Amino acid sequence: MILKNSFILFLFLLISTSCKVEDSVVTPEPSPSFISKIAEFQTGVLEPSGLTLGRNNETLWTVSDNTNNVYQLDLEGNILKELQFNGNDLEGVTFDTRDGTLWLAEEELRELVHIDTNGYELGRYNVTHLEGSGNSGLEGVCLDTAFTKFVLNEKSPRLWAKLDDNYSAEEIKEITAVQDLSGIWYEPDGNFFWIVSDQSKKLFQWSPGKGVIQSADLDYSKAEGVTVDEGRKIVYIVSDKTGKLYVYKINR
Repeated sequence: MILKNSFILFLFLLISTSCKVEDSVVTPEPSPSFISKIAEFQTGVLEPSGLTLGRNNETLWTVSDNTNNVYQLDLEGNILKELQFNGNDLEGVTFDTRDGTLWLAEEELRELVHIDTNGYELGRYNVTHLEGSGNSGLEGVCLDTAFTKFVLNEKSPRLWAKLDDNYSAEEIKEITAVQDLSGIWYEPDGNFFWIVSDQSKKLFQWSPGKGVIQSADLDYSKAEGVTVDEGRKIVYIVSDKTGKLYVYKINR
């Protein structure tokens, strides 16, 4: 009788312990995205490709790889100004806060073009020592706080490059985490870059030392320009396909 009672007690303890272990297993919640979409606006620009904030972060600049023109937008995507400058295969733009001018990336020509905000050409510079064919060439340009220039090579291969004063690639890193590279912006606060990938439908943070820091999926294709208002914690992205400006808040 004692043995029987002991066996029953052993079974009860075994079942209780098993239940407790099973009950303690928790399915992890998916990690929240580091950005949240808060608005989207139609821009009226055909195939916008490249994006930058303008003076005092009060306006935006974009280029069209359909018309090859340069446009100033308000923060809701409305066209404020269209410049007379006409490019060859425009794919990137960045604003130079030193003098209020613009730097444009010419993909096929593999050139950076310097213009003022009336569209007058100030200079044209060939980017050297960077691999890649013309139709998969320069796809983005940005400046850091020291006004060093950085460019992207779209694919074949997918490259980030730091340029020297002669517009030669002095430092090059291949980025293999995505299918292509479409737009870039420098983040001084964390010393990294925001990059969008058109084909992978992703926005990600990246640095040459760490690689991909974090990434977020985008629910539309052909994201080809990104710029960030660090003070307001706002990210702006344009899509070549939809012609829209997408606005996100940064979840920090």
